[in-house]
Amino acid sequence: MDRTGTNNEEKEEKEQKEEPPQQPQHPKKSPADGLICPISLELPWEPVMAEDGRVYESVWIESHITNNQWDLRSPVTNQPMGNRLFPAIQHRNAIENLVKSGAIFGALAANWNEKVQKKKEMDDLLKKAEGGDGHAMYIAGLHYDQGANGFKPNLQWAFHWFKRSHDSRYTKGTALLGWYFLNGFGVTPHPSLGFIHLTNAANQGSNNAAYQLGMSFATGSFGLTVDYAEAVYWFERSIWECPHDHLSDACKNHAQQMLNSIKNPGPPAAGANGTFPVQNMIAFAPGPQNYYGNSYLGAR
Repeated sequence: MDRTGTNNEEKEEKEQKEEPPQQPQHPKKSPADGLICPISLELPWEPVMAEDGRVYESVWIESHITNNQWDLRSPVTNQPMGNRLFPAIQHRNAIENLVKSGAIFGALAANWNEKVQKKKEMDDLLKKAEGGDGHAMYIAGLHYDQGANGFKPNLQWAFHWFKRSHDSRYTKGTALLGWYFLNGFGVTPHPSLGFIHLTNAANQGSNNAAYQLGMSFATGSFGLTVDYAEAVYWFERSIWECPHDHLSDACKNHAQQMLNSIKNPGPPAAGANGTFPVQNMIAFAPGPQNYYGNSYLGAR
């Protein structure tokens, strides 16, 4: 019997049994771990420190505070906290340095760099607007109106830029200025002035203004008497090929449906207590967020 082979096997078994236990593997910490907003789970572009000592993206924590003002608690600890917020400038500087150095990478860095690019585009747009570019003024107004492309929603600033766009004789700006005066967005309501601007813009070829006029006459809004003849005139103008096209396809389709309903009302809708289809179609008007069509594409 070969005792040498047996001894070697026994020795290997003994060594395997005497191997020290493996140390537990802890996940490697990322430089971003302490910088991410606990709500958005992204690197905060406008970081603020709340009274719970955590740093959040301002828009997210502001929304949390607004929605929970009667029983405000920390999103992290669920403990009661105050509603004061403080700028976290060092937090933002740390993020910028770590992203630039490559210490933070992947999706977090990509999203951050996208915000950097949007900020540059925002600054470039405002520079053009301040320089007297009516189209840039109009687009800045839209961005403030809808809170898009890095702009926070602000109707006062939207009105400001629509007014300046109108003053530069930019037709699309005139149309939106009229809409703002009608509704009192960012300004005291002034329907008569609103209709003057809308009519001027529509006559200059704004299909958006023509659609708003059509809807106003069809519904008897803003002090007007319902006038289907006027509504038909303006709805037809809104679906023409206009030199200033800034009406969404949804609104163009709705204008055509309104025309069909007004011209061919048919019998009262079943169970609607004598309501004609045109009233039904009014209820299906697209919301204001769908009015502006391809405005963001930069077409003049």
